[in-house]
Amino acid sequence: MIAMTNSWRTWAVRGGACAVAALLWMAAIPKAYAEDSPDLGDRAEVERKKAEREALEKQRASMKIEESDEQRESRERQEAKDKRTKSAQDKANQAVQAANKRQNDKGMALMESAWMTDPLQPEYPRFTAEFAKALQKPELEFRAWSAVKTLCKLNLASLGPDSPSREKYQDMLDMAEPRLEFLRTKVSTGVLQVQVDPASCEIYVEGAYVGVGKGEMELMTGERKVETHCVGYKDMMQFVVVRQGDPSNAKIKCDPIPYFGKLVLKIDQGEGVTTYLDDVPTAQRMGDKPTKEGTITGEGTKEKPYVLAARRWVLRFQKDGYDRWHRRIEVRRDQTILIDAHLESLTEIEADKPATGATPGKEGATPGKDSGKDSKPAPAKPQK
Repeated sequence: MIAMTNSWRTWAVRGGACAVAALLWMAAIPKAYAEDSPDLGDRAEVERKKAEREALEKQRASMKIEESDEQRESRERQEAKDKRTKSAQDKANQAVQAANKRQNDKGMALMESAWMTDPLQPEYPRFTAEFAKALQKPELEFRAWSAVKTLCKLNLASLGPDSPSREKYQDMLDMAEPRLEFLRTKVSTGVLQVQVDPASCEIYVEGAYVGVGKGEMELMTGERKVETHCVGYKDMMQFVVVRQGDPSNAKIKCDPIPYFGKLVLKIDQGEGVTTYLDDVPTAQRMGDKPTKEGTITGEGTKEKPYVLAARRWVLRFQKDGYDRWHRRIEVRRDQTILIDAHLESLTEIEADKPATGATPGKEGATPGKDSGKDSKPAPAKPQK
């Protein structure tokens, strides 16, 4: 009977702690969403960026401007980020509802999921720490408070001295420091320093955001996952061993993304034609998969188009007895272009020449025809 009473008392205390955390959350979350944003910086900067994105979207819709590969990827990443932010808000609200129903473990799982979905929002790891404290899980609590500390320092470094958000981040930092000091007596910890090339890449350690280009975070010792995300570069992931004592270091070099597009050729008098890309026959460029350096796949047909690196190429056709044909073309990421070429017979060209219209030293050339100089780009027909 005594044991049962103690058990109920323990759960009552834990449930009460979670209820307190939930009440704190419900009191703080309207203010957090009103004043804060997942972007670092004050509210004015966030609003400015939002206005810029909306203006760009209107411009794209009205003018149908073409995006570069980098602009397109940047837009897609921003759209995915906005989607994750909405998902994290939904999970955080569900965590509050679970806490109100005394479903403490479910609430903590939802709160941790919200944090991992939107790691730029300091409120999420903070309330994850509150749940972990109520459920007496020091490892998770340390990890969450360490993320709070890192995010608050990054925000304070990016905000102006008169920003109204500074007080909020400083208050959270003041909450994190003493709790981390206590938790260091419970778990073994070390510091990890990360540096990334290029310096525009975002860094995440164990799912927590630690900075752009370089950053550091206090972690529990052991093998820890480091991830990087950067426009125009492949997402990278590696595991680093964190030890006590001197900071552990990790240097990551990101690989650029090789974008590819498709090329379809339609050639009159196509039998016996040799196709060149940058003056190299396509037969010599064939490989199992395309590369940025120039390897291509496919046959140039509608059913099996050439797949080649998204960049500018010089395309040339050559056939005995026909005038040469060449153009500068631009292959764009994930798009298919159609080149419709007509080869002219040298015999027909000679027959069409005026008796006095030939130019010495320009065999096969006629006024208005390609005389060996770079021609204007061929019209590219996008294919769905």
